[in-house]
Amino acid sequence: MTPSHSNSLLDKAFCLTCLSIVGSLLQMKEEKTYDEMYDFLNKTCVELHIQKEEVCSGAINTTMDTFLYILNNTTGLTPNRICGIVLQDRGCSADDDSLEWTLDIDLGSKPTAVEVSNENKNTSDALTIVHISDIHYDPTYSPNGNAVCGEPLCCRKSQSKQGSSDPPAGFWGDYRDCDIPWHTVSNTLQQIKETHKKIDYIYMTGDIVDHAFWENNITTSIRVIKTFLSYLKKQFPNTPIYPVIGNHDTYPVNAFAPQHITDEKVSTNWLYSLLAEEWSVWLPPETKETILRGGYYTVLVKPGFRIVTLNSNFCYILNWWLIYDSKDPAGQLKWLAETLLEAEKNGEKVHILSHIPTGYPSCLKTWSREFRKIVHRFDKTVTAQFNGHTHFDHFYIYYTTDEPYRANHIAYNGGSMTPFSNLNPNYKVYVADSSSFDVLDSETWIFNLTEANLNGNMTPNWFKSYSFKEAYGVESLTPTEMDKLIHKMATNSSLLEQYYRYYVKHADTALQRGCDMNCLKDKLCEISVAQMGDYTQCDQLMQQSVVPKSTDDGDNMFSQLIKQFLN
Repeated sequence: MTPSHSNSLLDKAFCLTCLSIVGSLLQMKEEKTYDEMYDFLNKTCVELHIQKEEVCSGAINTTMDTFLYILNNTTGLTPNRICGIVLQDRGCSADDDSLEWTLDIDLGSKPTAVEVSNENKNTSDALTIVHISDIHYDPTYSPNGNAVCGEPLCCRKSQSKQGSSDPPAGFWGDYRDCDIPWHTVSNTLQQIKETHKKIDYIYMTGDIVDHAFWENNITTSIRVIKTFLSYLKKQFPNTPIYPVIGNHDTYPVNAFAPQHITDEKVSTNWLYSLLAEEWSVWLPPETKETILRGGYYTVLVKPGFRIVTLNSNFCYILNWWLIYDSKDPAGQLKWLAETLLEAEKNGEKVHILSHIPTGYPSCLKTWSREFRKIVHRFDKTVTAQFNGHTHFDHFYIYYTTDEPYRANHIAYNGGSMTPFSNLNPNYKVYVADSSSFDVLDSETWIFNLTEANLNGNMTPNWFKSYSFKEAYGVESLTPTEMDKLIHKMATNSSLLEQYYRYYVKHADTALQRGCDMNCLKDKLCEISVAQMGDYTQCDQLMQQSVVPKSTDDGDNMFSQLIKQFLN
């Protein structure tokens, strides 16, 4: 969710609380043993009712080695640095210069070009791109299990249903805090294969592993990743597939260490090696170098068309390694700029794939800003962007840095295969021009979880939820037309309500809960914030709206962090 504008008194309270806790931890690491620190953190977690004791102890156990390594090996570490990252939207980073950096690279002169409408382009030879994201396959999912377990992820075999009066977990998944069983994963891929006979490419934007971060380990993560990728290869043996890493695909969750960190207790190199091998069936050998360096790569798909995939988990504020070094981890952004500069020289068009959207509240501000600069510089080369992580069906509009109200780029979110939480499973299909590689239209396919679970012995009834062009009546999906659309939404509550229904993928529980006008305005504002912390376009939209943007801060600091952790 897009955060509200700053509330200075609350922001100061959040920052002071964080600074106090972190200051105590930094002092404690000099005086206490490993076990004493573990006991302190576990006790604090339980007494503050952040989670159950089993979850607290498991989560601390999985992250303790990483966190202590970072605390012990980061030069000049201060509470300001840590709180400035974790609570960046509260303005806690104002006094820490280490979080401010820019890329040192000559991007050359930007060529002049005119945006061309794709309104009347012929779709007879267009490309078909299937986008799947956020699978979150749970190998321990238990149909009829406990769906209200009081833990971050439910519907698992280890969770007793004894004494519970709540309805049990559904066969195909559940609207409550649950991921999906294997039969839902396999049914989704079979549905795609049987329904869409001509698929040119598949984009998979991360998060194969489930949300049980406090119980997972390297062995379980490897097993789940291999199982899914093997089945994906089997179902689409002749289709080019371009995968990226999600924040749940590593262990511990969210942690992406620099390549030079080789201590097996904290290194991420096991994941990069695994994916370099598993992805090799789809990717050329030359991609291995950057996959091993940081989980990113580029491929010339065919003359004139290049795909670039990023490990945008390097911008995620819950990636503790940002505390260790936040400046362009793995040199990825510098590499991106150099790759796009070469693509521009060669007359190539580019699609960028990543997991975490750069406008997402938990993407590091500096990283997000530098990425936007690159996209602005190469907006005639990059024709579309695709990401995941949020589980919602939505999109982001980028605006130029020199003309802040001129739209120049669109990022499409793939939604999620998991219904976690209060969503229907989905995948998306894009129609793209075969010469410009612009997206001409987008379709979202879903099934209704309530209906499917009432008929658990039958396969789900998948259907096309909507075509973007038809549903919104737009002439095209160019940045200019999409910008016109959201300005219409700002003054048309019916259009905003329609957007919300698609946003939650017509999930019964989400529709029953509803979304009041302030909620709808937050959804609208979110579209226009493609750079974390830049609300220029949002403010303009809110001035047009008859209902002001909400200033309710909602959950407390710990609840907000847990929600971020789960995504």
